[in-house]
Amino acid sequence: MQNEKEIKEMVKEKYGQIAKDNSGCGCSCGCGTTENAVDFSIMKDDYSKVNGYVKEADLNLGCGLPTEYAGIKVGDTVVDLGSGAGNDVFIARSI
Repeated sequence: MQNEKEIKEMVKEKYGQIAKDNSGCGCSCGCGTTENAVDFSIMKDDYSKVNGYVKEADLNLGCGLPTEYAGIKVGDTVVDLGSGAGNDVFIARSI
């Protein structure tokens, strides 16, 4: 198991790689690319089988499946404050 300092350094390095990636439109959202630049996912929950999943928006920056545990229901307002491209919102939209 990694200590807190090692985890913070790994996150800084990996997110930095993605931010500096010049493929796509330049916004680091992954548009224009077919593959994720970096496979960086601390939690290996699999979005790909969840209704609403958008492969092109999956940068592997998430930390789990919050939509599975949030109890979201029709009519709820959802705001994604994460650092990914919004797959949680795409999934929430399909609920």
